Amino acid sequence: MPDIITNLTQGLPVEIGKIDRELKHLWAEGEGSATRASLMNFAVFCEGEKMMSETTEIISHITRDHACRAILIGMDPEKPGFPVQASILAHCHIRGAGGKQVCCEQITFLLPKDGLPLIPNIVFSHLDSDLPLVLWWRGELPEESEDQLWTWVDRLIYDSQTWAHMGKQFELLRTSIEPASPRMMLCDLNWTRSLYLRQAVAQIFDHPEFVLSLPALETVEIVHAPGMRSTALLMAGWVGAQLQWKLDGTEGNTLRFQNKDGKAATITLKEEAGRALGSVHLIAGEASFLVAHFEGSGYLHADILLTGGREVHYLMPGGKDDMVCLLDDELMSGGKHKVYLKAVATVAGAL
Repeated sequence: MPDIITNLTQGLPVEIGKIDRELKHLWAEGEGSATRASLMNFAVFCEGEKMMSETTEIISHITRDHACRAILIGMDPEKPGFPVQASILAHCHIRGAGGKQVCCEQITFLLPKDGLPLIPNIVFSHLDSDLPLVLWWRGELPEESEDQLWTWVDRLIYDSQTWAHMGKQFELLRTSIEPASPRMMLCDLNWTRSLYLRQAVAQIFDHPEFVLSLPALETVEIVHAPGMRSTALLMAGWVGAQLQWKLDGTEGNTLRFQNKDGKAATITLKEEAGRALGSVHLIAGEASFLVAHFEGSGYLHADILLTGGREVHYLMPGGKDDMVCLLDDELMSGGKHKVYLKAVATVAGAL
C-alpha cells in the first residue's frame, strides 16, 4: 500500500485555503493505486474531541457502501476564539476480486465554541460538485442558524433520542428548519431504530384473518431499554397513527387514546434491559399479537394467540441498532417519511 494512503488515514493537517490543492496533490502521489469515489456529500456536525474521533470511525464504516466526500465539522464546546483548523484523510476499502482500493475523502474542521455561524460557508465551500448534500447533526439542533444552511440540505439526519426536550426540538424543526428547504428529507435515527419492529407488526396484519382483530384492539404494551423511552414514544405514535387513534392524555407511562369509533384504548411503555425496543404486544379481545427480540437471536419472534387456543409463530428479520447499521438503513431509504411525521403528530402531546 503506498505511503500516501497511510498518511491520509492518519489525517494530514492543511491550511484552510489549500484544501483542494492538497487533496489533488495527495491523489496524484497515490500513483493510480486507489480510485476516488463519491456519490454524495456527507457532512457531519458534532461537539468535542471524543465524538469527532467516534464519528470518523463511523464514517470509515459508512464509506464501505456509500461513496461520498465526508465533511466533519467538530466544535470545541470549551474554547472560544481560536482559528479554524483543518485536516484531510481518506477511507479506503478493497473492492472486487482484483483488490482495487476505492477511497472516499474526508475533510475535518475544528471550530471554536463560538464558531457556529461559520458552518454554512465551510460546508458550501467544500462540497463535491453538485452532488446531493446529506447533513448529520449530532446533538441538539441550533435555535439560531442561517436559513442558507438548511436550503442546501437534501437530507437532514438527527437522533431525537439524544434530545433533552423533544417537544421543543420538533417545534423548531416544524417552524424554522423544515420550511427553509421544501425538498429536505427529515431522517430521525430514533425512528429508524423501530424499522424492523414496525415492518414485522405491519406484515402480521397483512394476513386477512389477523387484520379483522384490529377494530377490537384496545391494549398495547411497548418494552424499551433504559434511556430509550423516546424511541418507544415514536413507536406508540406509529401504532396510533396507523389505527387513526387520537391522544386523550397521559398517566405516567400510559398513553390514553380514543379509537376512531370513540372507544378507549391505551399504550403502555415498559422499561427493561435489552434492545432499544424489546417488544410490542397488542391485545384485541381474546387475540394476542406479540413481536419480540430474544436474547442471542438475530430475528424477531412473532407469537400470535387466537380465539379457540390457536397459535401461530413466525420468525422475521430483526436488524441491528448500532449507529453504523442505523445510518446504513437510513441512507438506503428514500421518500419524505410522511408516516414518521404522522407518528410524531399523534404523540405530540406526550413529547
